[in-house]
Amino acid sequence: MRRYGRLVVFIAVLIGLATLILAFQNIAVGDFERGSDNRLGLSLGLDLQGGSHLVYQAALRDPDTDEILDVSEDQMEALKRTIVRRVNASGLGEPIIQLLGSDRLLIQLPGVTDPDRAKSLIGETARLEFKRRSSNVLVDLDQFTQEDIVSVKAGLLPDLNAEILPTTSLFPPESATSTAGTVATSTATSTAASSAAPTGATGDDPLAPVAIMVEFTESGAAKFNIVLDRLADNLIAANERIQALGVPPELAGGLSNPSRLDVTVEGTEQLRFETISILPQDSPTTFAILVPPIVDSDQLPTLEEVQGRLGDDPKIFFAEFQPFADEDIGLTGDDLARAFPSQHTASGAPVVNIEFNDKGTRIFAELTQNIVQKEQEGRGVDQIAIFLDDEELIAPVVQTAITAGTAIIQGPGFSLERVLDLALKLEAGRLPIPIELIQERDVDAILGKDSLEKSVVAGFVGLGLVLLFMTLYYRLPGVLASVSLLIYVGLVLAIFKIIPVTLTLSGVAAVILSVGMAVDANILIFERMKEELRAGRTLLSSINIGFDRAWPAIRDGNVSTLITCAILFWFADRLGASIVQGFAITLAIGVGVSMFSAIVITRTFLRFVSTSRMSRRTHWWTPSGRSGVAQQVAAPVGQRS
Repeated sequence: MRRYGRLVVFIAVLIGLATLILAFQNIAVGDFERGSDNRLGLSLGLDLQGGSHLVYQAALRDPDTDEILDVSEDQMEALKRTIVRRVNASGLGEPIIQLLGSDRLLIQLPGVTDPDRAKSLIGETARLEFKRRSSNVLVDLDQFTQEDIVSVKAGLLPDLNAEILPTTSLFPPESATSTAGTVATSTATSTAASSAAPTGATGDDPLAPVAIMVEFTESGAAKFNIVLDRLADNLIAANERIQALGVPPELAGGLSNPSRLDVTVEGTEQLRFETISILPQDSPTTFAILVPPIVDSDQLPTLEEVQGRLGDDPKIFFAEFQPFADEDIGLTGDDLARAFPSQHTASGAPVVNIEFNDKGTRIFAELTQNIVQKEQEGRGVDQIAIFLDDEELIAPVVQTAITAGTAIIQGPGFSLERVLDLALKLEAGRLPIPIELIQERDVDAILGKDSLEKSVVAGFVGLGLVLLFMTLYYRLPGVLASVSLLIYVGLVLAIFKIIPVTLTLSGVAAVILSVGMAVDANILIFERMKEELRAGRTLLSSINIGFDRAWPAIRDGNVSTLITCAILFWFADRLGASIVQGFAITLAIGVGVSMFSAIVITRTFLRFVSTSRMSRRTHWWTPSGRSGVAQQVAAPVGQRS
């Protein structure tokens, strides 16, 4: 009996560990955590507890043609790792994430109750960029060439009246200045009084200002209209930014200067018109650029004066004078060392605290120092614009230099959940390639619960029938096999929880199938034992020979099943068939544990009991008894081989 004591202790330790694992719903030892709110703390799949089934496709596009480009295997693997980090850190449960083909990703989130948050957390690229927003920037419009212009000459606008004179049409009166030009279309109106119009020098008609008439080609006019639309949009956006930021009045001047067109004319002499208005004429390709009043006199020049200054062959060039322009400074989310959610110390609003690495700290310190110095010298008020996936979050005004490498990110409508998800995405890293959601399916948890209940009942009924059959037909060996089978079930469930294995409905079916295969191994062994007992061998010898002769059949059958499981898993992984994949994994684990149960646990129990007094109960060991068999079984222990 002592010969098998160590094996018995080893089996007892395994039983104790499996019992502890299954007894506690959640297990936490240091950084190792397992368990869930489901039965026995097992991880259940979509079909058993519901959740979200999402399929994404890589959407890496050519910036010039907007065509989808091919992605590499390394890019898809990096994408998978990033999403796994995001989901694991978010507490959305145990994700099932696998590649489909060369450019698709399958994501299953069992138990997710907020699919919109999951899609936002997964799909956003989280490309964080910091840009310097410089004020009062002159940008040359190099797209215009002399081939785009048919003629440039001076002219009058006699039909212009006070109602449509575009002095303040797109900006409120308090923000309009004598140095701020405006852009108007034929539908633009103004509330300016007639006295607001500058006095002309033509004598009879004070409301007939002089303009530079620029006639474009059709293609040139189309490009010029695009510029005018952008200028009008910039005027409105500038005013909205001031109101949203709540900038103090003393700082608003540097931010409120509207975009305008800067015109340079070269002829007999060079003229620059920094204060202009543009009106379309009857011809869709001709635009009138109003000549500003003469400095210090508020008087418009005469037609002859303007034409004389233009000369016979004038050349005209355009530049856009913008209130701000965003400049890349080489500072992105890749330069972050840490990101975590918090609240603003003054307002209590949710914010994301960020800490830069050494490179980011250096760039950020130099940037803020330069901005503060520019403001102190009176050269304008610059900002730091923060963008997430090309969407502007905030553009704060820098008041002091920041050299510690820390900052906060806040935005309109930021909630606690929003800053938490944003911090998670910044911590996990941005997606290496953009992705698009092409398939979405929500699985109803009620159907899964009903299926699980029926599967559990079916499993217990099947197990009970098997145990009953083994006990009635094989008697004492059948009882030992039944005990071994119960241990087998506990070990399998404990392994499922520790790995962990996400148990699906197909996985439950595989577990039930593996129970039958575990019994099959015991039946092969017991039938061999019966043959040896009938041949006149002793009980212990029959047990050893029965196991030895049954082993090749058990080995070959289980190995062939494991090979089949490997093939199923490979194809399921390639095709994204998670149901088949779950079946293959659970069946492979069940087969492996069943071999251990039959060869080690059952064999040890039989050997242990065969050395006890129960070996004398001959009718307990075999369903059929003959005198020869009875005599061999009943022989004293010391006389057995």
